[in-house]
Amino acid sequence: MSKRLTCLISCSALLMSACQPLEGDEAWEGSGSGDTAVSTAEGAACTIPSFPKGSTWIWDLENTSLPTTINAQVYVVDLFGTTSAKIQQYKSAGKKVVCYFSAGSFENWRDDADQFPQDTYCSPGEDCNESIHIMGDWCDSSDSCEWWLDHRKQAVRDVMAARIQLAKAKGCDAVEPDNVDAYSHDDEISCTDQACWGITAADQLAYNRWLADTAHANCLGIALKNDVDQVTALAPYFDFAINEECQRYQECGVYKTSFVAQNKAVFNAEYRVDGGGDTTNWTSCTGTGSTCACGESGFASGDMRTLVFKTSNVRYNNVGITCW
Repeated sequence: MSKRLTCLISCSALLMSACQPLEGDEAWEGSGSGDTAVSTAEGAACTIPSFPKGSTWIWDLENTSLPTTINAQVYVVDLFGTTSAKIQQYKSAGKKVVCYFSAGSFENWRDDADQFPQDTYCSPGEDCNESIHIMGDWCDSSDSCEWWLDHRKQAVRDVMAARIQLAKAKGCDAVEPDNVDAYSHDDEISCTDQACWGITAADQLAYNRWLADTAHANCLGIALKNDVDQVTALAPYFDFAINEECQRYQECGVYKTSFVAQNKAVFNAEYRVDGGGDTTNWTSCTGTGSTCACGESGFASGDMRTLVFKTSNVRYNNVGITCW
């Protein structure tokens, strides 16, 4: 989930290209317009939901049930932790539902963990519990661990295609595939790259485009999660963006032309205390710069919707500042 680690169907490419409390709801100005009709791999037409600039959101990967009265037009929830009935309840309340899953890591607690061959997350002959592929030092006392995947392997794509199909079956409007920037994490442990699989930038582009094509073939929208260095190349394939801490790291600007100018939503999350214990003094919702999480130079009001979480716990009742 955390960008800094602080915290199959094969188809042809589809190249198409103020703070306020979290309660109540507003009419979605983009609702019902801008949705994109495409043809699936099977040839049947479908409509991919749009996520226009200015859409509001809530991001909660921990609670299995959210109030339907939250002031957010888009609910981003965990794919495995959210039932079909709950997704339908959100949609009946007028929300668009985005379902989160990790597309770049093996999480040993997930329902489909047994579908990953060991060589997709652990090198042959390696002690997997001490693997160089473990995501940073992320393991907890309950033996839950996360490993970087070698997403070039077909077995990984098979699982991810099944997850996208599960999202469709559950009624999700879109998906948020996480950890899709493995190639760029080269500062956490001493190997060629953090994933230690020799994954290149070209490999990452190919995989992320494949994820987008597969989501669209299933009539789902898709968010580009982080992967800031490849935003320009990937934006035409993705329907909106979700970022963590682009304001803290002064990386938001790349989204202006690639997403905002194309009428695509940009959702940002900041943390007062991140997963590594680093504290940022997000205290207000006025102005720009290092003490404010409400905007950045060059962004008009509403161009980027920011949630400031009190800690790295991503749940609706841990939001400290909502910047609409």
